[in-house]
Amino acid sequence: MSTISRRSFLGSSSLALGGALLGARSHGAAPRPPNVVFLLGDDLRPDGLASLGNPVVTSPNIDSVVERGYCFRRAYTMGSMVGAVCLPSRTMLLTGRSLFHAENEASGVDPASYTFPKVMKDAGYATLHAGKFGNSPKNITTEFDETVDPGQAADVAGHVVDFIRRRASEAPLFIYMAGREPHDPQYAPDTFYAQYNPAEIPLPASFAPFHSFDNGEMTVRDEMTLPFPRTPEALRAKLARYYASITYWDSEFGRVLQALRDAGQYENTVFIIAGDNGLSLGEHGLLGKQNLYEFGGMHVPLVFAGPSIPRGETNALVYLMDVFPTVCDLADVSNPSQVDGSSLASVLRGRSRGVREWLYTAYGEVQRAVTDGRWKLIRYPLIDKTQLFDLRHDPHEATDLAALPKHVKRVRSMLEKLGELQRQNDDPVPLSVASPRPADWSPELLTPEQLQYQVEETKRSGG
Repeated sequence: MSTISRRSFLGSSSLALGGALLGARSHGAAPRPPNVVFLLGDDLRPDGLASLGNPVVTSPNIDSVVERGYCFRRAYTMGSMVGAVCLPSRTMLLTGRSLFHAENEASGVDPASYTFPKVMKDAGYATLHAGKFGNSPKNITTEFDETVDPGQAADVAGHVVDFIRRRASEAPLFIYMAGREPHDPQYAPDTFYAQYNPAEIPLPASFAPFHSFDNGEMTVRDEMTLPFPRTPEALRAKLARYYASITYWDSEFGRVLQALRDAGQYENTVFIIAGDNGLSLGEHGLLGKQNLYEFGGMHVPLVFAGPSIPRGETNALVYLMDVFPTVCDLADVSNPSQVDGSSLASVLRGRSRGVREWLYTAYGEVQRAVTDGRWKLIRYPLIDKTQLFDLRHDPHEATDLAALPKHVKRVRSMLEKLGELQRQNDDPVPLSVASPRPADWSPELLTPEQLQYQVEETKRSGG
């Protein structure tokens, strides 16, 4: 982005942000641009809120925002080359860049980058990063006016409330509220744990005692937070903690909503609700985000709500990295040249049904996936295994269709599409190897050292 186009955001473009968020500009100048509050959950699943269809969890404050907003049901982070999926996810979100390009941002190699906090700051916003330092590159978090990592949800909300009270009268606010919940150990005060009886919590539809083959990350830390085989009792206890942590997080967000109301700014605030990555909680016998299932690592919630944003939802295939260019586009600002995400403005305005026909996700050197929204293929190069699912009829991916003769052509064409998308995104990982390793896996293969590690991580994670 040129200096001239950046400076233009300081004037009429920033004032247009509220109406422009859906192309519904007012005939008169708005008294001030809208605030932007970005609430990002850590390990928040796409079904992690009551308003997103969860029948167990209680989340009334966030629900009050989601229920009047526009929900992208098929939102994803593109992937990760490391077990800590949160870091590349948040880097892509704050830069608008794809997985393999965002690595430069994480290492600080590209100091000329133009990031989300820079855009907002140059537009005259008072900017706050309140959340975990370790989940975003330091060279990006320091671009906010204020950057704090105060700890748990109550402390994060306290800093946000203080920021609103101090700065709301001075300038529009850009608040990036990205704390620790509901990541394990799924922290919450005891009063919130008491709200959930594990015995009454249903198991996921695709629950299994353990994953039936080696996906390349069977003993990563997340998978060691409960013993093998997974038992219904142990999993229900973990689910209860997860829901309690969400309810605690939600209650603290309620303080932020009240602070905006007290400052007279609630109606003039655009909210973005999202998760940095998803999480398996018993699906297919998995517990982490190091997989590419729908109820796994990359599928996340994404909701926009606020002035002029309609209530509704879509199954358009989108990435978290699309959020940054969407705001730029809706505010009439030229997208930075290095942004890889696609603006979702046309979807929000009702002018198109989507911005891409195919979406691909990646994890390490061990998993790749591609989907057109209905059909989904997952490839495991190191064990020469391919899965095919019909998401329309099998949303929980219970039945692998890849071996059926009638799907041979479909599997072949989707593998070709996957390779094409890899090349477009500079993904160097091959889809096959010369000497695949055995695919079979069971808990009996765990070493004594791994079993001891599992005991330690189960205690540490609250399992």
